[in-house]
Amino acid sequence: MLSLLSTQHLSDVIELDEATNPHPWTGKQWVDSLENHTCYGLWQGEQLLGFAVCMITLDEAELLLIAIAPEFQRKQRGSQLIQGVLTELAAQGVLKLFLEVRESNDAACGFYLRHQFEQAGRRKGYYSTSIGREDALLYTHKVAA
Repeated sequence: MLSLLSTQHLSDVIELDEATNPHPWTGKQWVDSLENHTCYGLWQGEQLLGFAVCMITLDEAELLLIAIAPEFQRKQRGSQLIQGVLTELAAQGVLKLFLEVRESNDAACGFYLRHQFEQAGRRKGYYSTSIGREDALLYTHKVAA
C-alpha cells in the first residue's frame, strides 16, 4: 500500500535509507523533507518496503530520493512504488517528473528506462567520488498529458 509519509515515520525512513544508501541523509535532512516535500511510503503491513521523496513545483516534480528495502529488491516492489508515485503525481496535476542518477548506476538507469523515463541530459562532474568526479544523467517522465 502506498501512503504519504510524515515525521511520525522518521525512524522507519532513516533505517531504510541507511540500509540502501551509501550516503544516507541526516535526521535533519529527513525532517526537512518529511515536512516540506511529498514523501511516499510503500508498506506491507507495518513494514516500510520503500520510499520516494518528490519536490513538487507547480506542474513539475523532481524525484529526490527513492529506495526499496534490500530484501524486497528485484521483486517488482520498485515498479509498484514508481507506478504509484506517477499515479499520485498525475492526480495532483504534475505533468513532468525529473530525476538525476549517477552514470555508473546501471541498475537504476535500466530501471528508469524500463519505466518509460527518457534520458534528457547530463551534468558533468556532478557527483563526488573517492577517485574524482562522476557525471549525473538526467531523466524525465511525462506524467500526465
